[in-house]
Amino acid sequence: MNNENTELSLADIMNIFKRRIWWFLAIFLITSFISVIYVMFFAKPVYEASAQLLVRTSQSSISIPSAVTQLIGISNVSGGSDISTEIELIKSRDNIEKLIEKLNLMELFKDQKKIEPQDVVEVIREKWLKVESVKDTKIIKISIEHEDPKLAAEMVNNLIDIYQEMRSELTTNESVVKLRFIEKQLPRIEQELKDVEEEIKKFKEENQIYSLSEQADNLVKYIAQYDSKTNEITLNIQQAEVEIKAAEDLLKKVDQKIISSETISTNPVVQQLRSKLVDLQVQLSALLQNYSEDDRRVVTLKKQIEETQDLLQKEISKVVSAEVQTVNPAYTQLYTNFILKQAELQVLQATLSAVEKIRDEYLKKVSVIPAIEQKLFELERERQAKQTTYLALLSQYEEAKIGAAGSIDNIRIISNAVVPNKPSKPNKRLTVAIGGVLGIFLGILTVFLRDATDKRFRSIDEIKRFFPNEPLLGKISSARVTGNDLLISLQRDDEKLCDEFKQIAVKLLYEPEKIIGFTSLKKEEGKTYISSNLSYILSKMSQKVLLIDLNTHNPSIRRVFSIDENSSLKNEDFNVSLVKFSDKLNILTLQEEDNWPLSDQKLIKWIKDSVDSYDKIIVDMPPLCTAEGVFVSKIVDKIVAIICIGKTEKILSSTIEELQISGKLSGIVINEGPRK
Repeated sequence: MNNENTELSLADIMNIFKRRIWWFLAIFLITSFISVIYVMFFAKPVYEASAQLLVRTSQSSISIPSAVTQLIGISNVSGGSDISTEIELIKSRDNIEKLIEKLNLMELFKDQKKIEPQDVVEVIREKWLKVESVKDTKIIKISIEHEDPKLAAEMVNNLIDIYQEMRSELTTNESVVKLRFIEKQLPRIEQELKDVEEEIKKFKEENQIYSLSEQADNLVKYIAQYDSKTNEITLNIQQAEVEIKAAEDLLKKVDQKIISSETISTNPVVQQLRSKLVDLQVQLSALLQNYSEDDRRVVTLKKQIEETQDLLQKEISKVVSAEVQTVNPAYTQLYTNFILKQAELQVLQATLSAVEKIRDEYLKKVSVIPAIEQKLFELERERQAKQTTYLALLSQYEEAKIGAAGSIDNIRIISNAVVPNKPSKPNKRLTVAIGGVLGIFLGILTVFLRDATDKRFRSIDEIKRFFPNEPLLGKISSARVTGNDLLISLQRDDEKLCDEFKQIAVKLLYEPEKIIGFTSLKKEEGKTYISSNLSYILSKMSQKVLLIDLNTHNPSIRRVFSIDENSSLKNEDFNVSLVKFSDKLNILTLQEEDNWPLSDQKLIKWIKDSVDSYDKIIVDMPPLCTAEGVFVSKIVDKIVAIICIGKTEKILSSTIEELQISGKLSGIVINEGPRK
């Protein structure tokens, strides 16, 4: 029984390669030749220009609450994220567009129709530009690959200049932003304070009132305290808004979606938490008028305020996370800073509302002060508030100057790009080597595909692999024949070929059945050649043999034995039609027109009756793929299947399997000789 799924051994694989070595060599040589031709004549040289930047660890670290880290999905913000952020900033669309404009890169694409600037941006970002961090360092390598080496170097150096300009514009260090804001506010507050003092002096001289009553003086102190607090918080709110604007500008530069402050402020939960924070701060102010900081009620209320602030911060993080579906790890630090500033803004706005509410309660008491004192009261109140604010700003200004002095740019150029003198691509040796390796793989693939798709048997090993359980009677080697001279086994001095036929003949002697048919899948695969020679050899081994030609598709036995063409089965007495070739060998031949005997029951009966008169009856059968072949297979006792190397198709395997199952298969003979 055949078995096509038998695993290939190493020997089988080597035999496959041996049979198809020319296929392998042809594919390998063709692929290698194409690789060489490509490298020599078609591959355009590509040059790589590169520069290196050093990213220093951020000097100001951001304290990130756990609520924020959980919501935006980060574990920490470290120098690694700094480098990732800088890489994304370098590759930002804004920078690439400025590079295109500065070097007029659109001219490179003028031959392409309907090319848009955004298309050029994508070409540069995806094909030319490569920005990566050097492993285990804080160094960024910027590379441009282009066919023009000079342009590649110019692009790298100009991109670095553009990036540095953007960095200087987007310096978001809190001390720098704070310093710039205070520098704008100080002159204004100072002038307003001078104006109020001048107005008080003038009012006192005109109205001859030089001091307030004790009640009014106390109110001034209280209200001025809250006015000062209001001014301070207002300035902090403005400062927070400036910092949020700086964060938004930075996010825009890296093409990230911006969540507006209005979206956060109008969120119902944010509004509710802010209102609650206002009420708690008002209650705290009332308690502090009568109780100390250590009082249990004050401590409890402060804890509630902290918890409310945490909830507010968490809710803002949720709003941002809901709007920004995916956050690139490179932008987590930017978004974290943005969230914290938004939370700070909401807390400041709630605090301002609470302070204004308390101040308004004190303002209601001003109505009991005489009218003439009320004007002086307002002026004194304004003076104290502005004085307090001015002094506070001066203190913050000094702190900001110290912080700004330490805020230096954290990017340093290690090396600029130079014009490369050797192309980076293609690597000719590597390309040819890859072509060779590819040729090997394609050659192997071709060999196996060719073997898998080959419909014919190409070697004895392949036949054995297909029919591991079927008996192999022998192999007939190739032999030189001329004309119809097919009885070469004894007429020629070929000991090997003669021995091969004798070995098969010996095996047939031990076959108990006498009527043995020789057939193949199709015609001209060696049935006549093998059956004739085996019959002849059996007769020489003192076996009385009857050779019958029933191959109606190509009756050739008469030509093998040079029998008179007039002899045929047209004589109804088959014994009369017999040709006595020797004392031990009788032959019953056919003419090409003798198709009718196969359906003649007399012939079948005569063959059955002749069994006792002969030791072996050899039948040259029609091919099994024909109706005549199927008919004759019913007459014979056993069948020998002929497989011709290079001609017999593998579809025969199913036919041989059927013969094996039916018990009619005597064995297989492999033919490498004549195909008649």
